[in-house]
Amino acid sequence: MSIDPMRPGGRLRRASWLILPVVLGGLGHVAVLKTDFLSTLAAPLDGGATWRGRPLFGANKTWRGVIVMTTLTAIAAGLQGELARRRHWTTELTVRRSDRVSAWTAGAICGVTYCVAELPNSFVKRRLGISPGARAIKRGHLQYLVDQADSVAGCVIPLRLLYRAKPDELVTAFVLGLTIHIVVDAARA
Repeated sequence: MSIDPMRPGGRLRRASWLILPVVLGGLGHVAVLKTDFLSTLAAPLDGGATWRGRPLFGANKTWRGVIVMTTLTAIAAGLQGELARRRHWTTELTVRRSDRVSAWTAGAICGVTYCVAELPNSFVKRRLGISPGARAIKRGHLQYLVDQADSVAGCVIPLRLLYRAKPDELVTAFVLGLTIHIVVDAARA
């Protein structure tokens, strides 16, 4: 029985293949946070800057997060691309223009997009007086869902642009990624 994620059908299998590098990057990032590894890189992205008396993004959005997430996602995507190449899995779920963008670069783009997509939500939360890692008092569940979905939604953009994934696979990848993000967040707490 073949486990080729590239063969037709199996939307969940194909969506899983698409998000695997980001999931692995995220799990690696959680391990880095838990062990406080690379703590010298844990400087806030906003450099402590404020706007109207409140931090731009807050202390939880750090250079360490961007560097670790981007690097680990790039490594995972690069290894995934190499596996696909060696197995001759060169169809819809490989990089669209691999002559211009390597799987490593595609992974780095997905990793950095994951981080950048979190910034608008963090900015809004700081304006509303919600502390980093905390929930809103009113509509806390909705705010939590947005908090978990922002980075996942951000990843769908490069997945759509860089890969030949179908819209239904991207929707499945989003739902699967959001579910995994919520489960990992709950386990981390």
